[in-house]
Amino acid sequence: MIAVELEAERIVVLGQAVPGVAVADLAVGMEADVVPGVLHEDAQTTWTTWHWRPTGVMG
Repeated sequence: MIAVELEAERIVVLGQAVPGVAVADLAVGMEADVVPGVLHEDAQTTWTTWHWRPTGVMG
């Protein structure tokens, strides 16, 4: 989980990191981008969510 402060809105939003990002890849104060992600899928449905990707990290 990553906590991201939305400065203009003055709130903190929690979300999952993109797959492949480890705790060691994160630091307090770094910027992150929100990207689409898949929470779960089966044969009929894909449930989507958002993921946080630290700026400059591919994933």
